[in-house]
Amino acid sequence: MASPSPASARTIALPSNAPTPVLSGPVTAALSDSTIAPSTRSPDPKAARRGPVAAVLHAALHTPPAFYAINMGTGITSILLHRYPYQGHWLQYLGIAVFVLNVIIFAVLTVSNVLRYTVYHGLFRTVAKHNVASMFWGCMPMGLSTIVNMVCFVCVEAWGENWAYAALGLWWVNVVLAVLVNFGMIFVLFTRQCQTPASLAPTWLLPIVGTVVVAASGAVVAQHLAPFNAGLARSTILCSFVIWGTGVPPALMVITLWIYRAALQGPPAPAALASVFLPLGPCGQGAFGIVSMGVGVRTLAYTYGVPVIPGLTEAEGAQRIADAMYAGCMLTGLVLWGLALLWYTIAVALFVDQWRKDWRLLGPGKFSVGLWALTFPIGVFATSTIVLAAELRSPALKVIAAFLSAQVILHFLYVGSMTLWAWINGALYNAPEIAGKDVYTRSDWSRRVSHDLEAACEAEAAAAAAPAAARKA
Repeated sequence: MASPSPASARTIALPSNAPTPVLSGPVTAALSDSTIAPSTRSPDPKAARRGPVAAVLHAALHTPPAFYAINMGTGITSILLHRYPYQGHWLQYLGIAVFVLNVIIFAVLTVSNVLRYTVYHGLFRTVAKHNVASMFWGCMPMGLSTIVNMVCFVCVEAWGENWAYAALGLWWVNVVLAVLVNFGMIFVLFTRQCQTPASLAPTWLLPIVGTVVVAASGAVVAQHLAPFNAGLARSTILCSFVIWGTGVPPALMVITLWIYRAALQGPPAPAALASVFLPLGPCGQGAFGIVSMGVGVRTLAYTYGVPVIPGLTEAEGAQRIADAMYAGCMLTGLVLWGLALLWYTIAVALFVDQWRKDWRLLGPGKFSVGLWALTFPIGVFATSTIVLAAELRSPALKVIAAFLSAQVILHFLYVGSMTLWAWINGALYNAPEIAGKDVYTRSDWSRRVSHDLEAACEAEAAAAAAPAAARKA
């Protein structure tokens, strides 16, 4: 049986410690030498020209988890257009159009990732052990949360109860995904990756912030579910408090570690400088989530007569508890918003300082998908400012929210156009976790192992027959 040569393999990356059959003698040596050694070759540039199936598989292979940052940035832009502080119908229509685009992007990315991990052998493990690429798995639940929120803002408000329950179901799917990514990546970080103080980066926040975003999305779902099922809305808010607790405190711990690292070794390299905006995520979205949960608790008690603590029969007591929780949530939200303001100022200062040294920092030649990291963190800072401006009736916060929202929209237009250009000229697809390695489809891998087993067994039989042949001679 002929073995597929590395040059003809349709794609790239096999983890350097991929499992092999447990054999002894020359068989094991043959397998370890011929099937697991990393390659120094780059991906085959002709893979995308060998037909539609090969092109799709090539694109899927080179669609890393970081591409979900595009989904996140598009989603938060749709929300800000739809909820802009100084609203107009045309802005809402634009928000709905971007929302539809975001659903398409999410669907394409999800199909690509399903193909990526089902077609290619060992790729999931390779990504999980990569110090940077694995962290971007947290982008998937965050991107889906923007879709859940827009379903509430657009579909529930337009078509009512059935869409409210659909949003709730979609939110629970996202909860499971975000919790698995958060808890799982912390475990992998501790047990499977080789991190160093130098590799500590704001990207560590990505898996954790997913639960913060999902908790905030739960508050949005509860507010739109309350008119149809107030009891279920209360359960959703209570779950959101718990999920919020799995995200914000550990995110603050990681931020503390990164402050220590940045103080000793300085800011990230220019190519990764956009990551300095990532601490805005847990602070801004944490503030939006906790304030929205407080608003939801108070609305349930005053509008629907549903106490946040089941069993309370006295309406006045339920409202007092709701007022206390609302006040606590507002205070926590203001503190987190202040922390977000600090990080926004520092991140902008670092970016401007580097741009002053290299004015081509935002030029086409320096573009990477990592620049989408600016969009979502600033966007959630804007959403927290919008909700605080509404609750505090603050014209100043409303102006700040409008400025931040406009900044996000302009940045979305810039990175969106750069991404489209990179996609057209073929420079977009780049998965660093598989660079310099050979990867095989599962069928090619099976054929390769079978061939190596046959060859090794033949070699072992020949070695065993050699002494007998020598004696006869």
